[in-house]
Formats: sequence, C-alpha cells, structure tokens
Amino acid sequence: MKTAILLIGAGEQVSLIQDVLCSEGYEVQRKEGPELDQFAKNSLSHINLIILVDRSEGEAHHDQDQKLELKRWIDKGQVVPLLVITSNASPQFIVEWLDYGANDVMEEPVHLNVMLARIRNLLRVFANATQEGEEVIIVHDLKVNLRSRRVNRAGEYLTLTPKEYELLEFLALHVNEACTRSDILREVWGYEYAMDTNVVDVYIKHLRVKVDKGRSVKLIHTVRGIGYMLHEKN
Repeated sequence: MKTAILLIGAGEQVSLIQDVLCSEGYEVQRKEGPELDQFAKNSLSHINLIILVDRSEGEAHHDQDQKLELKRWIDKGQVVPLLVITSNASPQFIVEWLDYGANDVMEEPVHLNVMLARIRNLLRVFANATQEGEEVIIVHDLKVNLRSRRVNRAGEYLTLTPKEYELLEFLALHVNEACTRSDILREVWGYEYAMDTNVVDVYIKHLRVKVDKGRSVKLIHTVRGIGYMLHEKN
C-alpha cells in the first residue's frame, strides 16, 4: 500500500512537486479550486500527509478560508501532518501557520531533495507518535481497543476468539501494510520456523465472516502472492 499524500495548489511548481512525489512512489491526490469542495465531503482516513502550496501575498490569515477547510476535513482524533510550502516566508507568516497547526513550513524555491527528506521525517515522527500513544485503532467504522481487547464495527460489538482478536490486532497495528503469512504466523502464533501457513488462511476466513460479512465496505483484503492487509478501499 502506497503512502498517500494530499497535494493542494495550482501552477507549474505544484505540477513539478507532484511528478517528483509520484516518481518516489507516493500516491498523490492533487486538489484545487472546486475540487476541494467535493473532496471535503470525504474522510481523510486514507491520507498520510497533506502538502499545501500557499501562494497568498499577504499574511497567513489572508488564506483563512482554505485553512478552515483543512480543519474541517481532518477527522477528530486523526493525526495527519501538514507541510506548508510558501513564497512568503516572513517570520509573521511562519508563526501564524505553525500556531495554526502546520508541522513544517518551507520557502520557495523548494530544494526537492530537502522537501523529500522533510516528508520522510514527518511521516516517521507521526507514525511513531501514533503507535506509542494509540489505545484505540480506527479503520473506517471498525474500532479495535488495545486495552480492553474489545472490537466493534459501526457500533456493533464483535465476539472474537482470543486468537481471532490477536490476528485482527496484528493487522490493525499494521493497517495499510501488506502482512505476509509468515510474519502473521510468527507474531500471532509465535512460530519462529517455517511451517504450513494454511492456519493463517483459515483464521482470516473466520475473521472475515465476523468483520466483513454483509457489509458494503470490506476491510480485510488479500494481497496476492504476499498475504493480507487491513485497509479501507476507496
């Protein structure tokens, strides 16, 4: 599963940034103008990073409408790092953006290698913070409580066996990542040596019945030739 970046802005520089991000293997969704309104109706649960290319000539408050859109899009409790790229890097402008909630501000012209390094750093820092501080993992309408070991989907509590829960927890801790059968076997069953991984397929089948059966949005997906992934497909 590729890391998803929401790129907001217009112009040749934004197109160049988009091309560079795509060449680095990122999944880029570029939005501008009227497209933003439509995108605002959707959740950002699949977005890992937001990059806003701000071309406002004055101070940051001149772009207040766009900033308010960003705040409305981000789900409560969801951690999505925000990188602002701007041609106006006055101290006041930078302070306003950082106070608002931006995690990094870069001045144009952008050195692309530096931008990529800052992106990697933001993704790494936020991934570590989420993992260390997370008690409830939410994927679409599925909630996995790591402390109580209770699982519910759309408000309905699911009755799982201890091993089914451990399997789901492992997938949830690696949400949007392809997990191999061998990794699942080692981490969930504790086997340190190669053996028949059919047991993983059997438990995945049981888990799908309890988590996905009868629901329009499927969360447990097969990654051909690799294993399985917990992911909300768009």
